[in-house]
Amino acid sequence: MKSTEKVNTATLLRHAFDTLKKLNAKVISPDEAKAHSDLIKQSNNLLKYELDRAKAITRIEGLKLREIEELD
Repeated sequence: MKSTEKVNTATLLRHAFDTLKKLNAKVISPDEAKAHSDLIKQSNNLLKYELDRAKAITRIEGLKLREIEELD
C-alpha cells in the first residue's frame, strides 16, 4: 500500500491476502507478516471509528463534533 492511497475495507482485505501469499511463498518472515497484521487491525479500527462517528452525526440532529484531523 502507498502512504497516500485511500483506504477502505476492500484495500485492507487485498493487502491482508497479499501479505498471506508472501508469507506462504516465504518472501516475508512471520514477524513481518505480524507487523502487517497489526497495521491492518489498527487501520480497521480507524475505519470503524469513522463509521461510528458518521452514524452519530446522522442520528442526532444538530450534533456538532469537533474536527480533530485535517482533511485533504
